[in-house]
Amino acid sequence: MLVGLLLAAASRIETGWICMWVVAGVEFFALKLATLTGFWRTAPVWRLAAYATLWPGMNARGFLFNDAATVPRPLAGELLFALSKVALGLAAAGWAMFYAGTAPAPAVGWVGMIGIIFTLHFGGLHLVSWCWRRCGVSAPPIMRAPVLATSLADFWGARWNVAFADAARRFVLLPLARRWGAEAAGAMVFFVSGVVHETVISFPARGGWGGPTLYFVIQGAGAWFEKTAAARRLGLGKGVRGRGFTVLVVAAPLPLLFHGAFIHHVILPLFDFLKALIL
Repeated sequence: MLVGLLLAAASRIETGWICMWVVAGVEFFALKLATLTGFWRTAPVWRLAAYATLWPGMNARGFLFNDAATVPRPLAGELLFALSKVALGLAAAGWAMFYAGTAPAPAVGWVGMIGIIFTLHFGGLHLVSWCWRRCGVSAPPIMRAPVLATSLADFWGARWNVAFADAARRFVLLPLARRWGAEAAGAMVFFVSGVVHETVISFPARGGWGGPTLYFVIQGAGAWFEKTAAARRLGLGKGVRGRGFTVLVVAAPLPLLFHGAFIHHVILPLFDFLKALIL
């Protein structure tokens, strides 16, 4: 109920990029609190607070109760790698900000989005993970080299945004698998992913409805196909062919996910604002 009221309030925010961050924040913290179900009374208070505010993952049990002695300490090389991803993301975002309003809009939009993703998802979240693991807390990276995925199941289930994958597995996949079977439950996870992305992409953009859902329906269809006998004969699900198929299915329909309305009404205004603020 509270989440619904907050989202209704967010619908009144006219600035697309502000609406996007508000909606994403509301949904993130609502899901975050849901993952704490069953752990409130037994977890240390400081870990509860840290998990809720200082860790983007959804692995509540591991973060709250791990033994520090069992957590491998990350090395300095991993820290430098995380910092390099932040630098790359900032460079891309900086280019988009500098050329906002002068370079072709699609170029500014896509380079800007890549900059945001590298800065936050690949770099920033990796830094947070490194710091927690350095302190002996179980906080594995959220993004786990998705470029190395050899199947769509591997990409979406174990490499890309593992926080969402953990939550979807706990709240959607496992409960539905007991009723409908694993295949139908897996399809529902992709559908739910599409609906969630509609709320943080199409909703703030006030347009492009259906694109994100169709994108994830395509991902689900691809993941289903990988398990068929025909896919096995083609050598999918492993090796170079599996990696190529994964890249094709993930990348080719991306304009459905990040549609024109999102580019023009959310991303471009964001970089216009940053340009006016900083330059």
